[in-house]
Amino acid sequence: MRTSLVQSLGSVLLALLLSVIGAVSSHADGPKPVATGPDHVAIQGYDTVAYFTDGKAVKGSNDFEYTWDDAKWRFASAAHRDMFVADPDQYMPQFGGFCAGAMRSGNLVPANPEAWAIVGGKLYMVAGTPEDLDRWKANAAENIKQADERWPAVQGKAAQNR
Repeated sequence: MRTSLVQSLGSVLLALLLSVIGAVSSHADGPKPVATGPDHVAIQGYDTVAYFTDGKAVKGSNDFEYTWDDAKWRFASAAHRDMFVADPDQYMPQFGGFCAGAMRSGNLVPANPEAWAIVGGKLYMVAGTPEDLDRWKANAAENIKQADERWPAVQGKAAQNR
């Protein structure tokens, strides 16, 4: 009786351990899709921190480069690079720098780094012109809601295609 109880308890613990390991690995943060060119430079080499600190789109330099999420991120200064390294999620453009408007339909379209907005402390970019950005911003809350709903499925598809 004691042996079967120990075996049953051992089986339960093993099953529990395996389910925890499975849950952790299925939710592990792997690289997310990031808008890069053939050289794997993110968002066409623009400094993602500058949108927040300088309030404008600024080209980064390969002198201040950092690789994160399988992409090379460029910055205008060592200080900006260090800020990003300390908290990438704070400065990372939403939807990996893909167009926030196209993401409403679940499409990965590289954004125009010159057409951007910070909404709720987060950086969003669209693929078009400043006029396209104005149209997107006019209904930003709903656009973000729809894109946020589609983003997990898009990330899943991108991960399967790696």
